[in-house]
Amino acid sequence: MDQRETYISKIHSQLDELNHTLDDLEETIKDKSAEASSAYDKEMLNLHERLNEIRTKLEDMKTASTDHWDSMMEQIEVLQHAFVASYHFFKEEVKKNDAPNGKSL
Repeated sequence: MDQRETYISKIHSQLDELNHTLDDLEETIKDKSAEASSAYDKEMLNLHERLNEIRTKLEDMKTASTDHWDSMMEQIEVLQHAFVASYHFFKEEVKKNDAPNGKSL
């Protein structure tokens, strides 16, 4: 397996894990109030869109020229870090809102 295939395989595994983590979070917020649920649904949609954007870039990477490969790898890593930061922020908001006297998004 060459470097490109190894990297793509690694990122695919990480994306699958992130997707599973999103599914777990969705289960956690399923039974929230209608108002909170609407805000949560919007944020979950945003997170899924970001994850799909990374998957699309990863698919593009498979056919990228060697000259563009390094640039695409950097783009994927930036997108992935942004996704993880957004996910953790949202997860903390959900936890905070579950606490007594928590404020809604």
